[in-house]
Amino acid sequence: MDFAFSKDQEEFRSSLRRFLTEKAPLSSVRAASETDLGYDPLVWKQMSEQLGLPGLHIAEEHGGSGTGLLEPAVVLEETGRALSSSPYLAGLFASLAIQRLGSPELQADLLPRIASGEAVVTLATIEVASPTGTRGLATTAVSRGDQVTLTGRKTLVEHGHSADVLLVSAVGADAPTGDARLYVVQGDAAGLTRTRQHALDLTRPVAEVVLDGTPAVALGDPAPGALDELVDLFCALLASEMVGGTEACLTMAVAYAKDRMQFNRPIGSFQAIKHKCAEMLIALDGARAAAQYAVMVADGGSAELSTVGPLAKAEASEAFTFAANWTIQVLGGIGFTWEQDAHLYFRRAWADSGLLGGPAAQRARLADRIGL
Repeated sequence: MDFAFSKDQEEFRSSLRRFLTEKAPLSSVRAASETDLGYDPLVWKQMSEQLGLPGLHIAEEHGGSGTGLLEPAVVLEETGRALSSSPYLAGLFASLAIQRLGSPELQADLLPRIASGEAVVTLATIEVASPTGTRGLATTAVSRGDQVTLTGRKTLVEHGHSADVLLVSAVGADAPTGDARLYVVQGDAAGLTRTRQHALDLTRPVAEVVLDGTPAVALGDPAPGALDELVDLFCALLASEMVGGTEACLTMAVAYAKDRMQFNRPIGSFQAIKHKCAEMLIALDGARAAAQYAVMVADGGSAELSTVGPLAKAEASEAFTFAANWTIQVLGGIGFTWEQDAHLYFRRAWADSGLLGGPAAQRARLADRIGL
């Protein structure tokens, strides 16, 4: 395995970073977060039509580029670095679920719409008692002939208030094993109530979704444990986004430490400051290595993802929260002000850390799998 991104991938990263710097600076992200959608639809249209981001990993037969997972990982690092509020992450997770578990008919229907940016599709899996959305679900699916209806409540559904299609996890009311399946629910379906929530992360809109006898279509017939494998993949990709946020925090802290003068010296020359910046760099390097390896393992289809996925998520969570916390400290008094961008990274760091389970939960999953 060549443990590095290719020259073409790094050039792609540079062009994407320039685009986000120009089209989606944090001032624009702040403004977009206060709109009904929670993101800028014009920027998302450019990301979809000009850059082709939603369809990078989708097969060419469905309107995508068929690149594999490394290019989406690059996108996530850069959108994480820029705190992008676009529905890219939601669509990426949903499309991966459709690719792996969806019937040919649903793949042909949904994947081209995701690849073009025409439709926003998101996962509605998380419940209060089920952070991964695969175990202990209270949402049930009832079949009557060819008709399926869902009843339950989901929380923290990314872009759930405005998505065109939702993929909802549920268990059959009479299922003896309790294995979860994904169901396709249209955004205008009967019995579906969607309410935008006040969330810790201001830059990523989430919603509560209530289903009351809502008609749905089974995404596919997954093998036992298929959703757990998807969660491992999501953990690896989410770790890539967190690496980008960690790098942004370190860059912000170092730049301020160089410019801020105290006692006629840059504060970065003080041991307490430079040691924390060095610790941020060490944490970033470890998280980047773990995330990059996990994505490469996933791209190769290796079963090793079941161990490196949770590990990457745990490492990236700890690195991002550490860097976000200490960036605020390095910035001093202004770090606590509403106008300073550091608090946006702090919010994203802790929101991402809890998504799909925090470091302790991920290490518990890892321990179970290796027999500890």
